Amino acid sequence: MRESIMKFVQNLFSIATLIAVLGGAAVFTMFLVGIIIGGDSGTSLAVNAKGIVMPYFIRCAAVAVLAGLIHYYASGEHALTMDEGD
Repeated sequence: MRESIMKFVQNLFSIATLIAVLGGAAVFTMFLVGIIIGGDSGTSLAVNAKGIVMPYFIRCAAVAVLAGLIHYYASGEHALTMDEGD
């Protein structure tokens, strides 16, 4: 049971991280296109990227962090753990 929960949390972490990173790239592209277009259209695109699109990806990144923390504490070790033999 614990292993299946660990696998689920690890998969959730991976998917949420991927979505957050790709979303960041999408927001960057929206800002870049807004700068290139300029004027009212560019301003509208940049404001929509900041106010509408970006909060969803920030929440997704927060879910990824939470899933990563749950995985660390449930597994009992993390990347900075030293074994006796190291």
